[in-house]
Amino acid sequence: MALQHLKSRDDRKKRRAVRELFEIDNEEYLESFVPLLNDKDNWYQTKALDAFKTWAKRRDISILEVLINHKKIAYNRVAANMLLSFKAEDSELAEDLFAKDDLLCKIKSCEYILRCDNQDEFFNRVKNHDSPKIRIIALNSKYADSKIVENMLEDESTNVVQVALKKLQDGNIKLSSKSIKSMLENGVDPKLIIPHALANDENIVTTLIKSLDSNGKKAFVKYLRKRFSEVEDDIIQILINKNEYEIIGRWLQGKRGEKVDSLRWQIIARDEVNEIERCRLIERLFSRANEPEIIEQAKNIANNSTSELIRITAQNLSTAGS
Repeated sequence: MALQHLKSRDDRKKRRAVRELFEIDNEEYLESFVPLLNDKDNWYQTKALDAFKTWAKRRDISILEVLINHKKIAYNRVAANMLLSFKAEDSELAEDLFAKDDLLCKIKSCEYILRCDNQDEFFNRVKNHDSPKIRIIALNSKYADSKIVENMLEDESTNVVQVALKKLQDGNIKLSSKSIKSMLENGVDPKLIIPHALANDENIVTTLIKSLDSNGKKAFVKYLRKRFSEVEDDIIQILINKNEYEIIGRWLQGKRGEKVDSLRWQIIARDEVNEIERCRLIERLFSRANEPEIIEQAKNIANNSTSELIRITAQNLSTAGS
C-alpha cells in the first residue's frame, strides 16, 4: 500500500508512504524513490537522496547510475561521496563521474578508480592532472612506483612534495643537497626532510636544524634516538662539531656511560649553550645524585660556572644525595 501511495496526488498520503517505507527499511524499495528526485517539492527530493544514502550501499554500484547521470551537480556529489562504500571492481560509472566539471566528483571518482585493477592508463592521465589534490591521490595509489614518487619531489605543489617525501621515508632514495635546500625554501615541512638530511652532508643537517621549530626539534631528536645510540656515531659527531648542543643534550636524556657522561658535562660547562637547556641536563641527573662522580662534577660546575642559575642548580645536585 505504501508503494502505491508514493505516487499519490494526495500529499498527506504520499508523505506518510515515505515515512512508512523508511520504517520498513527495505533496500529493494530504492527504485521507487527515483521519481522523487525530480519532484517539484524539495522535501521529496531530499527524501529521495536520503533513500540513496541509506540503502544504496546495500545494493550494487550500478544503482548510483541515476545520480551520476543526473543534470543536478548536487546529485552527482551524493553519488561521489558514496563511491568508496562499494567494492572497487567497476570503474565505468566512476569514469563518468570523473568527467564531470566538479572537483569533488573528480576527487572521489579518482580514488575509487585507482583502487580498481588494470587502471594504468587512467593513472598516467591523472598523475599530471592540473589539480594537486588529484595528483596526490595518484601518488598514494598502488600504481605509483618509487621512480614516479621520486619525480613528484619536483612538483610545483608543496603538498604533493610532502606526500612524496612521506612515501620515500622508508626507502633508499638519496636526495641531493640542492633538492633539500629547494624544499626548505619552498615551505616543505622540515620534519619530513629529517631522514633525507641525515643521509646527506653535514651542512645540510645544520641548515635543516635552523629551520626547525620546537616541535620539529622534538621530531629530530626522536629520530636521532631511534637510529643512533653511540657518541661515536658519525651524525652525533657532526652535531657535536657543529655545536648543536641543544639537540645533543636532548639526545643524551636517559643515557648512561663514561663517554655519555663526559659529553654531558662538557655541554653543561659551555657558557654559550642555552642556560635553560644546561639546567635541564643537570636536573635529569638528580636520580643519580648518590654517585660520587656526579657529586664531584656538580661541585666543579657549582664552583666555576659564570651562570648563577647553573651554579645554584649544580649546587643542589651536589647535595641532593646527602
